Amino acid sequence: MEFLKKNYEKLVLSVVLLSLAVAAALLPSWVATEKARLGKILKWESETPPKELKPINLTTNETALRRLKRPEPVRLLGVHNVFNPVQWKRMPDGNLIKVVTGEEIGPGALKITEIRPLNLIVAYDGVTTGDLVQHRIRVTREADKSPGKRSPTTRPITAVGNRNDIFAVKEIKPKEDPQEFVLEMLDSKQTIVVTKDKPYISVAGYAADLRYEPEKLPFPNRRMEDKLVFSGDTHKIVAITETAVTVEALSNTKRTTIVYRGASAGAGR
Repeated sequence: MEFLKKNYEKLVLSVVLLSLAVAAALLPSWVATEKARLGKILKWESETPPKELKPINLTTNETALRRLKRPEPVRLLGVHNVFNPVQWKRMPDGNLIKVVTGEEIGPGALKITEIRPLNLIVAYDGVTTGDLVQHRIRVTREADKSPGKRSPTTRPITAVGNRNDIFAVKEIKPKEDPQEFVLEMLDSKQTIVVTKDKPYISVAGYAADLRYEPEKLPFPNRRMEDKLVFSGDTHKIVAITETAVTVEALSNTKRTTIVYRGASAGAGR
């Protein structure tokens, strides 16, 4: 122990010198090994063809550049949600409907599925013989306000001047073997001609089938003056034509016309 204490520094120096000597002896081997490894890498790089770089997807960048070249105009009016928040309306079934144009609910959302003509048909219905010859005239008034008067009704004719609750007889041609009857309809004061072979047919009105899609409400076979209850209000049909139906809200007398476009019916003001 006394020896170690006196020669401690010499021993440490000896170990360090020995380590340096070993490292110096192994250094040529390490250098040769590293050169060989670098040579293999250089050879692989020279012999291996380079891989092509995949093109970079610049779609989002190009889109952004196009938008910068053609910026969207600032809309302070019209359809936007900055100053005009979108309204959502909850239907009776719980579904929510986004109200953007105002036509998604209310009378603007009514759809016409069909419009049918209501005809006035006056036809010859035969003759009865006996003590008095009577010619029968059958009248069908499909557009009559009273449902009981819409079914075919027959009235007899015996001579010019006959009058009943539906028409008056103006002429019978010829008198001996009548083939043509000239009648005046009492409700419209219209003069019509009916022959044995050809009835008189004219459109006296229209009936419509409608549907209110937001509440899944059907309104079949509706006519003038009929009332429709939907969207929390009552609407009255004030006009039906071949191509449109006009309804009036009883709450504010506002009128809306729904245009019929056949199988693809649509609504519009």
